[in-house]
Amino acid sequence: MSLRRRLLLIFFVYLAIIVAGAGLVIWTSVQRDDVTDTQSMLIETSSLSARDRAALVASQDRLDDIRIRYRVGITVILGSALITTVAAAFFVRRWVVQPIDQVTEAVRGAREGELGVIAPAGPPEIAELARGVDAMRLSRNRALFDAVRARETIEQSAPIVMGLRSALAADDADLPGEWTVAGELQPAEGVIAGDCFDLIELGPTDLGLVLVDISGHGAVSGLLALRCRELLRAGLRSGFDPADAVRWSAAQLDDLGDESFLSAFVGVVDLNTGRCTYASAGHPPALHCVGDSAVDLGPTGPIVGPFDGPWTSVSFTVEPGDTLAIYTDGVIEARDAAREEFGVDRLRELVCAASCDEATAIAKRVIDDVGAFAPGRVHDDATIVLLCRGPRA
Repeated sequence: MSLRRRLLLIFFVYLAIIVAGAGLVIWTSVQRDDVTDTQSMLIETSSLSARDRAALVASQDRLDDIRIRYRVGITVILGSALITTVAAAFFVRRWVVQPIDQVTEAVRGAREGELGVIAPAGPPEIAELARGVDAMRLSRNRALFDAVRARETIEQSAPIVMGLRSALAADDADLPGEWTVAGELQPAEGVIAGDCFDLIELGPTDLGLVLVDISGHGAVSGLLALRCRELLRAGLRSGFDPADAVRWSAAQLDDLGDESFLSAFVGVVDLNTGRCTYASAGHPPALHCVGDSAVDLGPTGPIVGPFDGPWTSVSFTVEPGDTLAIYTDGVIEARDAAREEFGVDRLRELVCAASCDEATAIAKRVIDDVGAFAPGRVHDDATIVLLCRGPRA
């Protein structure tokens, strides 16, 4: 039952009590009048002395006066009660029912998505309830507005993100028959990573390898990774050796700030002789697999950002049957449920002990094994680039 109906029920019950009381008073008065009239007749017909009769008549008149005052008092009391009841019903409707109806309408409007606020007047308790409803509507409208803006931002940003993802993807390299090269990348968030790699054809016989790892991950780091990759590509195509390409790129990146840094592996491979010259700016040691064993190719200089170098170039030869594996720390630092890292030993066993001489198959297997070792979302971008010179022994 609604509040309005309950208040009406109370009003009618109270009104019925007043009417019943008034009826009882009137009936009692009528009965008293009948008795008084009978007494008056008895006095008139009785044989009393003049003095006694006068006393009885005076007493009767006094009783009549009291009866009249009684009736007037009862009438005033019942009339006041009736007026008070009607006034109470009016003010309850005005101060309680109507403000509650306004609050109810405001809540209904908020549920239907209407904007604006309604602050009904009324007692402090109702006004406080109205202010709470107004605050709820304002908060909901603000959240709805923010959600619309967020959706519009996502709709506007999606083509940019996909374009950035496409720009970060490495171009295919056309290599001689005994050479295969491939890279695999698993972002930690979304589809954009702070890692990126590039395969650059520098001439008929030279292949450039670039792998960049930006601190952090996501679209912001992806933009910086793309910028670094393009600078390193431009440096190699300008004829710089790997160390000079890192040094020149670092000079262009003078606005990284105190919290951004990057590691990079930059190499140039002569596909005729297998001669590889590389520079590593604080990057995890690359693996040069010779048979079942591996040689670690450590850093040749510090990370780019907080340090100004120096960086040097180092050379080695990729013989037939060898594999060069370049990776980011997201591969070897992936952890399982027991917080154990994937580690370099597992990576070395996967790459160097592989019977396959196809870089694509090995790279995919590495990323799959990392995902199986550390199920769920990875906490850092994981990237690996493999250069194989087959056939494997």
